Order: sequence, then structure tokens, then C-alpha cells
Amino acid sequence: MKWTNDQQAAIDARNSHVLVSAAAGSGKTAVLVERLASRLLDENDDLTADRMLVVTFTNAAAAEMKRRIAKALDGALRDDPDNDYVRRQRQMLNRALITTIHSFCLEVIRENYYLLDLDPAFKIAEERDLVLLQDDVLEDVLEEEYGKQDSGFFALVDAYTSDRGDNELEELILGLYHYARTLPDPEAYLDELVSLYQMDSDPDEEPLLIEFGRVLFTDIERALRQLRRVGIELRLAGYEAQAENVLAAIAPFERIEAETLKWSELETAARAVKFGTMKSVKRVDEHDIYHNVLKPAYDQAKKKLTDALTEASVSGADHLEALAAQRPLVETLVGTVRTFAVAYEQAKRDRAFVDFSDLEHYALAILREGDAPSSVASLYKQRFVEVLIDEYQDTNEIQETIIGLVSQEDEQVGNLFMVGDIKQSIYRFRHAEPGLFIDKATRFKRTEAGQRIDLSQNFRSRAEVLHGINDLFIQLMDEEVGEIAYDKAARLVPGRDYEPLEASPELVLVNGQSHELSKQELEGRAIATRILELVSGDEPFKVTDEETGLLRSCEYRDIVILVRSKKERVEQLMDILTQYNIPAYTDSDGGYFQATEIRMMLSVLKLIDNPLQDIPLAGALRSPMFGFTDEELAKIRLESEESFYDALKMKADDEDELGLKCGEVLDRLSMWRTFARNHSLSELIQQVFNDTGFYDFAGGLPGGKGRQENLKALYDRALSYERSGYRGLYRFLRVMDRLQDNGEDLSEARSLGEEENVVRIMTVHKSKGLEFPVTIVAQLGKQFNKRDQMQRVIFHKRYGISLDAIDVITRTRTETFVKEMIRRDLDKTMKAEEMRVLYVALTRAKEKLILVGTVADPMKQVHDWLHVESHGEALSAEARRDAKTYLDWVAPALLKLEGAAPFLERNGLPVFRGMPEATRWTYRIIAEDDLAEVAALQEMMAQLHHVKQFEAIDFPVKREQEVTEAVRRAFAYTYPAQAATETAAKQTVTELKRAMQLETAAFEETFRATDTPYREPKWKQTDQTGAERGTTLHLLFQLLDPRQPIAPQIDRLENHQMLNPVEAKTARLAMADIETFFDAPIGRALTEALARNQAWRELPFTYAVPAERVNPDGAFTDERVLIQGIIDCLFFDGETYVLLDYKSDSVLYLTDSDEAARQMLRERYTVQLSLYREAIESIWGITVGQTVIYSLDLQDVVSI
Repeated sequence: MKWTNDQQAAIDARNSHVLVSAAAGSGKTAVLVERLASRLLDENDDLTADRMLVVTFTNAAAAEMKRRIAKALDGALRDDPDNDYVRRQRQMLNRALITTIHSFCLEVIRENYYLLDLDPAFKIAEERDLVLLQDDVLEDVLEEEYGKQDSGFFALVDAYTSDRGDNELEELILGLYHYARTLPDPEAYLDELVSLYQMDSDPDEEPLLIEFGRVLFTDIERALRQLRRVGIELRLAGYEAQAENVLAAIAPFERIEAETLKWSELETAARAVKFGTMKSVKRVDEHDIYHNVLKPAYDQAKKKLTDALTEASVSGADHLEALAAQRPLVETLVGTVRTFAVAYEQAKRDRAFVDFSDLEHYALAILREGDAPSSVASLYKQRFVEVLIDEYQDTNEIQETIIGLVSQEDEQVGNLFMVGDIKQSIYRFRHAEPGLFIDKATRFKRTEAGQRIDLSQNFRSRAEVLHGINDLFIQLMDEEVGEIAYDKAARLVPGRDYEPLEASPELVLVNGQSHELSKQELEGRAIATRILELVSGDEPFKVTDEETGLLRSCEYRDIVILVRSKKERVEQLMDILTQYNIPAYTDSDGGYFQATEIRMMLSVLKLIDNPLQDIPLAGALRSPMFGFTDEELAKIRLESEESFYDALKMKADDEDELGLKCGEVLDRLSMWRTFARNHSLSELIQQVFNDTGFYDFAGGLPGGKGRQENLKALYDRALSYERSGYRGLYRFLRVMDRLQDNGEDLSEARSLGEEENVVRIMTVHKSKGLEFPVTIVAQLGKQFNKRDQMQRVIFHKRYGISLDAIDVITRTRTETFVKEMIRRDLDKTMKAEEMRVLYVALTRAKEKLILVGTVADPMKQVHDWLHVESHGEALSAEARRDAKTYLDWVAPALLKLEGAAPFLERNGLPVFRGMPEATRWTYRIIAEDDLAEVAALQEMMAQLHHVKQFEAIDFPVKREQEVTEAVRRAFAYTYPAQAATETAAKQTVTELKRAMQLETAAFEETFRATDTPYREPKWKQTDQTGAERGTTLHLLFQLLDPRQPIAPQIDRLENHQMLNPVEAKTARLAMADIETFFDAPIGRALTEALARNQAWRELPFTYAVPAERVNPDGAFTDERVLIQGIIDCLFFDGETYVLLDYKSDSVLYLTDSDEAARQMLRERYTVQLSLYREAIESIWGITVGQTVIYSLDLQDVVSI
């Protein structure tokens, strides 16, 4: 393989710490394998397979790395079978430490467990067991604290409990414990929390308050810059009075210097700002610059300034007083957390439990003595010639510390090889610390502390995709907003040659205005529309076949839809794609607790545990288990203002139908609660299944098999819970709630394999490391998730903990300035992370990139985006910081490119001098009306489904006679119409026809044995059965438009996958016979009726007939049964209604004349078509004047 210069440099680098910044698609894994394999094959290199540590992000990556190194060594052995050195390396490779960080920590602990006084038989505990153990330990700790009668603890209880219990306090204690455990030294962090609240009494000397003042002053300066600019523009535009008003208001801040800022100065200046009344200006016209540009800019800047001034006007003494009042609470909280940590650690040791956090901390305890490496760490240092860390950008502080303890300390002569891409660091929620990568990248570039090598060439994607990504991120990502600079070294360079093709990246804006559809539905339909265009449009998109290297038509399997989170209505998107007949698949990592059947069962279990829970009670009543309607629930609610359960009991006293229904619910709940006291939890779940039939009901729903698997998994988890020694419904439900709260969702059952020809839907995180020919990045209009910033209590590595100032008398809360600082820092890091998530999403595309977002009013929004400021190449930092969605970044940046001009001109929008671009983007706005054509296709697809569903059901209903007899004997009651029980309550017309014509069928079977000369049509010489050919021909007669050429329509049906290849072959062979039909008088009459919209094809019906019509020998009274059928065609020829049925039966070879063949068809189908005619006349209230068969075998009409 030919390596680039940078790749070769990474392969050859030695004798220092090396950081490889590997862009997406740069061949990183191949370089790592080559580096390790080449060193292992070099007898002069000190590296052997047992003297290296390779740390990967996942077990799968570790296994793949080892496999590829083994392949390289095996290849060398094939070339030189007698090479003992290589053979030894290959043998040692099986024992090589190519592993995840947790597996390495486990190795360290297992070899040195005695240093920790740890049971050598320790095991990694299940999350469920840990949750239960934590609950037990915390309950004991709180009980002990309550018993001490400590006023400090009671103050904490008063602040963080309610009349509903200690849940909030418990979550606070566990939250702080788990956060501290993400850091290398939890004890030091807890100490720091308390010291942060030891404030200086002088606001101008308190470092934290001074820092907050500088943060606010930065906000004020930004707003001031905007206001100065507005003031100057007002003056230039001739609005002198308004300009003076603006410039005078900001004067108090002109003399303040940020470097020497004191809170008192900031406070004084903030209170001095006075905005005078802006003199009104009369609007001249709709293009008035004052009202359209200057006044809105002034209002926006003024609001920003006013918000900052409000915070800056608060007395510094008040800030410190509010914070000082929290110190006793912090001290008590920290003490309680420490008590819990000790007790929980002991409880785990008693059970020989270890969790993943323990793995890192135990390994750290073994490898470190104080701040220095331990003797064990020194042995590892001597052992490892190379320590290689893959995906280094996702390393956290504990892992960094562990790696540092087993590698050489001197970076200039070190042995640490780190590879990753800081732009793809998207695991901050797992406490990844991108700053570690950034620090080394900066130092290694500016100094000789270590080597930095940049791999920028991308061997994955088309140039159009890469240039499009560069055009975007040049404007978005820098150190101020994205934490990293998108400089020349960071830009993607095309490294693969593709066959030339129009493959411009696309920005699709969906108009979210609709009276009937939600924004999510509109966007889903827009995505479905684009997918159909790509796969089966007039000019399907071409992708490169990886095996042949040639272009081929895009298939569903080539397409991925990426979303930020699975919670963003993925199931709704799946449903929409299904409606459009687009096969789709989404993996089920998570989503178990969101599955409807699981939510229903948990509601019922919660209700059994405690019926005084309104939400579970309402959910259970509304479920199919009890079947209450919304109206009935509303009537129950009106019974009482107390709990819903009380209202249910009151309604049960009524003797009306609803009252009886409520009484049945109460009886069943009482029965289940009694059962629960005397039986296991798993038996209770089984009892609920038995009593309600819910398990069977779930199996009858769409995806029924998967739903039943989910319910079975719930039963199995209850069984496992009990086998672990735990008991009680309440505790089981607590475990389920905690697993959900911790994000430890479980996996739903899969119903479709990953190798199918389907569109994939996955999260951006799940897609990392993967690649797809066509990537659709969806939901760009969805607002960023700020949930972490909105928490009541937030933990922060630098600023500690954000406790509110609480008045326990009035139960009011006031946020402290520390909370505001934490919130601002979280927002900054969140925006940087989201920018990297966007980068990962875009770089999954190989050949086509499509960005999709929905906004309420695209034209207005585009106009606003056009006025977003830029500073040099990049959008202004203010604009990027203020973004609420990905579209707030993407759209302004792309609309500033030169290529946006035609789009803007078409839509009557202003065109500014655009930025030069490396590739041409395509811009589209899609409204609901644009989806009408595909909506018609959707209706056609539904008809196709209907046809195939009913045509396939062409067999009589079968009954097991033994079962029938057993049931008959079991009942003493003699039904008056016993014969009706022998007849299915619902049958197809085809079943009736077959039941009545068994003798005819037997006659035909005998007759077929004769040797009658007969030339079979070509369309009957395919691989289809007779029934399958009939279905195909019926489909064609349903969907083909006789006014258009037939051949292109068949091609289109195949492209839309409405015909499979075998069906399409039959269709093409039958094309001449189909055209003969449409040229015949009956066909011309149908064509004219279609033009008048007076023809109906594939018309389904259900019709009740007397039971004796089905079974003439039965002893019936007035019993009726339902029959089903589908009328091939009904049309009005201008004078009368014509019922037309198509038949493909081979009748000519069974008879000796055309007339005999006609008579055979009449005998076969008179019963069927008579019922069709009777049904349509009864249902529609019309008279059918003609009932005819068109025989494809005879190519003629047969009258019935």
C-alpha cells in the first residue's frame, strides 16, 4: 500500500510522545496496524507483542485491531515460513494487551488485588444489583443521620425534601457521589467544594466574584459594541436624535478596564446606565431601513445589555451573603456523601462487587503512591515499549492519569502514541475531556515537547462532500466558540478519486406551516420524498459499488438518516417511511422503557403497588387492559377533587355502566394486590398476563413478536431480580425508575436485520466510525438540549456545586451567581460539543450529503439568517453563541456562499456579495404542497398492499374436527342454529365459489390429463405460479394508465419496487395482451370512464349474506355470515354500470372450442360474480347493467 508522507511519518515516528490528529476518513486504523505490525516484524526494534499496551474505545475495536495485526503477521509467515522471530511474535500476540481501558484496569487489579485487600473472587456487578445496594445503603445512612438529631442535617433535609419524601435529597447525595467518582481524586474535589464557600468579606477581593464580574463585563462589552455600531449607523442614516440617545446611554462604561475590574466599579456603572425614550420615526414604506434594520438591531442589543446590567447591579455584599449562607448546607452534604461512600464501599466489598468506576479507581490506587508512580507502575513502565491510545480525544481525566502512570514521563523521549480527532470528541456526557487533546496538540505544535502529525487527507468521501463540509466549518468552528480552530491543518483534503458525477451537497428547509400535519410529520414526508427521488426517481442517484468500482443505482441500503437523539420521534419517522413503502430499520439500543407495552405494564405494576398514583392509574385505565375512553376518564375525574383513585371508588358506587366498569377495575386491583402478597413478582406479572390477555393482545399489534419479547424480558428481569435475593414490588419498580433516570435503558427486540435492503435511522453517536454513500442529517431545526443547565443542582469541576439560596420558611429559592457561572460554562461547552456532533454527522457521507431542517416560516427565517454578521471568514462569535439549533449555524453560513445567489434571487431575497466556495451547494424549500405528488404515490402503495393482502388469501378456512367436537361436547347448551357453527363467520367470495364448485374442479383435474393441442402464452412461461401470475396481472390492470405508454409505466413500477424483478418480467411478457385489452371495445370504454373519473379499480367490500347461501345443507334459521371480496373493476360507460372481472385461467387447452371455454368460465365464476353484483348493488344502491369477464386466454369478453 502506498502511504502519504504524513501517514508514513506516523508509522515511523519513534523516541518521543506522538500525537496524531487524524481527520475523518484518513485511514487511521490502517496506519495504526501498519505501525504496530512493522515494528513487530523488525528484529532490531525493541517492541515485541508482549511489551505493548494498545488501548481502544470499544471491545469490538480491540478485536478488529488484533485481527488485522495477526493478518499482517500471518502474511509475513507465509512469505517466510522459517522465520522463528515472526512466529514468536505471532504466538505472543494472543496474549498482547490490545484492550479497552476498563479491561486493562481489570488486568492490573487481578494481578495486584492483594494490595487493596480485595476479595480475589470479585465480580463486576450488574447495574440492577448496584442500584438496589445503593438504595439499601443510603436508606441506612439517612436513618442513622436522622437519629443523630443534628441541626445541620435537619437544615439540609428542610431544604431538599418535601412532604412526599426524601427523594430529592437522595438524588442529591447520589448525584454528588457519582460526579466526584468521575474525577481522579474524589476526596480532593469534596474538600474543594467546601473551600469554595469560604468567601472573602470584601466583594472587590473575592476571586470568584471578580471572575463573575469579568464574565458579565464581557457580555456588556459585546452589547456595547453592537449599540455603538447601531448608533453610528443611525447617525449615518440621518437619525441624529436617536443616535445621541444610544451613545449617551453607554457612556458610563467607556472608562472601565477589564483587567483591573472590581465588582464595585461594575455595579456603579451598571446602575448609571439610563436609556432615554427613543424618538419615534414614521414608517416610510415596507423597505424602511429604520424599522426593518436599525430599530430591531437596537432592540436586540439593548435587551442583551439590559440582561447583563440586571445581574451586574446586584450588590456584591448580597452575592457573598447568599453564598455564605449555603456553606453549612454544603459542609453537611459533603459529610453525608462521605459517610455514604464509606458504607457503600464496604457493602460492595462484603459482596465482592466491583463497578466500572471502581475499576479505574482501584487501578489508580495500585499504580499511584501520593502523586508519584507506585512500584507496580514502575514495572509497567519498564515493560511497555509502546503505549498506544486510540480515540484519544475521548479520554477522561482518570484514564489520562492511569495512562501517564504506565508510560514514560518525559514527552521528548516518551513512548506514548496517541491518535484521534478532536473535532470528533462527542462523549462529554461520559466525562471525556477534549482539553487533554487540545493541550497536547497546542504544545507539541509550538514546542518540541513531543511530535504532532496531522492526517488531513480523506480517503472516504467525494470532493463535493469534503469541500462542502470545509465551506461550512470554516465559518463555524474556532477556539472561541468551538474550542478548536478549523485551520488549514484541520480542513479535509480529498484523497480518493471518484467517477465524475453531479453530487452537490444539499440544504433542505421544510416549511413547518400546516393546518393538519406537525413539523415532524412534514419533515418526515420531505425526507421520504427525497429518498424516493434518490432511489427510484426519473434519474436515480448513482453511487460507487465498492466491489466493482463502477457506478450503480442507489439502493435503500446506501442511505442513512442521522438524528441527534433517539428520543426525537424516531418511531414517527419510521412510520412515515413505512407509509411511503420505504423499508427502514433502526437499532434498538435503548427505547425499551419507551415501548408502549412496557409503559402499560409498569403503570399496572405501579398501580398494584400503590393505587394512589394518578398518572399510572390513568395510564392503566386508558390501556387495552381496561379500555376506558378519554371521555370516561374525564367523567371519573369529576367525581372528586381528591386522588384519581378516590374518584374511581366514588364512581364505582354508581349503578350505571361506567360505575360497573369502575367496580370491576377495583375488584381486579384488589385481587392482584392480594395475589402479590402471597406470590412472587414474576408470578404476579404472569397473572396479569393471564387475567387481561395482554400478552396475546400485544402479539396481535404491528411488530407483535417484538412486543411479546419485550414483555417476556420484563418477566425475565423480575425473575432475575428475585434470584438475586431481592423481594418486593416497590423495590423492583425503584430499580426500573433508577435505570431510566441513569440512562441505563435496555434494548427492544429487533424485527429486521441490519443486512437488509433498508434505510438506516441512527443517532450521530451510533454512526461514529461508520460511513454511508448517502447521508441525510435530519432534525436540524430541533433546539439544543439544555436539560443539564436547567437542573436545580448542578455539579462543576471548577465552580463546585450550584446550591440555591433557600428560605425554608417561605419555601422560596434564589439562584446564586455561582449557579449562573456554572450554567454559562455548561452552555459554552455544550455548544462546542454540538458543533463537533454536527461535524461527525456530516463526515459520515461518502457521496451525497443532505441536510434537512424544519422552520415555521422559511422565507422570514432566511431573511433573518442573511443579516447574521460575519467577522472575516467566520460568522460572528455572538451569532454562533446565540444559536439555538443546528440550522442557526448551518443556514447563515451556507447562505453567505456565492452559490446561494440563484436560490435567493428565485425567492426574491436580497443577494449580498458571497464568500468564494470550494463546491456548489443546492438549496431547496419544501412546502406541504410539494409533497402532494408523493402523497398520491403513498395512496397507490396502500392500494398495492391491499391487493396483495387479499389476493394472497385464496384458500378455504380450515378447522380441526377434533377441536370442534371437543368444544361441542364441553357445552351442554344446544345452539338453535347449530349448522351455522360449521360455517366460518367471515369468508372470501373465492372460498364460497370453491366450496360450491368442488365437482367442477374435480372434472377439470381429470380433463387436464388429455392431450389437447395448446400454445401457452409467453407470460405464462415465467417462474411464477398461476396464482402469482394472476396477482401480477391484476396489479397491472389496477395501476396502469391506458392513456399513457405501457412500457415506461412498468419500468416505473419496478423502480418504485411495486413490482419485483420476476413480476416485472411477467408484466413485460404480458404487455402485448394488456394492450390488446385496452384496444378492445371494453378497454376503450374503461379508458373513457377513467378520464371522466367514473371508474373504480380494486374495490374491496364486506357483505352479509344468509348462512344457507354458504352451506345449503345446513339447518339455519335467520343466521347471516360475512363475505369479503375485491371487485376488479366497476365503471360507468355513460348509460349503465359495468362490473368487469379479469381472468387469466388457462381454459382453451381444457376445451375443444372457444364457446366451450366461455361456458367453462361462466360455470366457474357465475357464483362469485353474482355475489359481487349483489353486494355492490346493495351497498351503493345502484343497478349493474352488465357483468362481464375479460379472459386473457381468449382475449375476449365473456358475459355473465
